[in-house]
Amino acid sequence: MAGLDQLMRQILGGSAGAMDISKLTALAQPLLQQIQSSGGLNAVLGKLQQAGLGDQVNSWLGQGGNESVDADKLAEEIGEDRIETLSAESGMSPDEVKSGLSQILPGLVDKMSPSGSLPTSASDLTGMLGQIPGGEQISGMIGGLLGGNK
Repeated sequence: MAGLDQLMRQILGGSAGAMDISKLTALAQPLLQQIQSSGGLNAVLGKLQQAGLGDQVNSWLGQGGNESVDADKLAEEIGEDRIETLSAESGMSPDEVKSGLSQILPGLVDKMSPSGSLPTSASDLTGMLGQIPGGEQISGMIGGLLGGNK
């Protein structure tokens, strides 16, 4: 999906690190579905903060640079069952999924929180996505990131 590929390039700031952008794009849709089924991005971030990753999460929400997150620690908090599911759905190995998550999640949270906090409504999210190239094409797909029925 071209819109998702454009969004991934924005999230990663033009640099996918060591992983191919097409692999990260393949991981993005199953990841978004997992986040939605976990209660939304706020719930996922809350869990990560409680697990000792608060400094990293706060840096992603804040307006400065994004702190990196250890791929294994992130995967531990997400759960091996979800890593296996993401692996099967994306066609990537579990190690690739772990690495991909540690690249995608900081940028996703950063792009979704330009003012330092996540959008609180679907209309806020739609407006924010309209400012990202390709964002308007995928607003329906990531609308569930807020959690609940917003």
